[in-house]
Amino acid sequence: MPARDGRLSPWAGPATSVPGWQITTPSRRLAVATTRAGGTVCSAGNGGWRARLPEEVLPVVAVGADAGALWCRLGAQPSLGVFTLTFAPWPAALVLRCPLTEFPAHGRLSVRDVRLTTRMGRTVRYLIPAFTTP
Repeated sequence: MPARDGRLSPWAGPATSVPGWQITTPSRRLAVATTRAGGTVCSAGNGGWRARLPEEVLPVVAVGADAGALWCRLGAQPSLGVFTLTFAPWPAALVLRCPLTEFPAHGRLSVRDVRLTTRMGRTVRYLIPAFTTP
């Protein structure tokens, strides 16, 4: 599998609660390069950096996947490297909306905001990633 330059994960802003993406990488240069208008960069501790992107959908090129992870390049800036999106705790069938045999594939990473109410009346929020091809 290709070298990984960072990790992607769904994220929602505490003030706006709007879903977006978080990129964690050891490179400050890479974190800054991934942000678009409205993105923020901060130290993640342990020498790492975190970029938060308010976009609900990211254009990507998926270069590979297995039952637990998707490896992709950001579509707008493929030179940045390969980012890993881990599916846990969701099954791959929920995240990958196309067969593994289609990779590499141009597509979109999106975040679904699912809220469930428990029997005790507590609302639990899940940010579920999904990769789809056009």
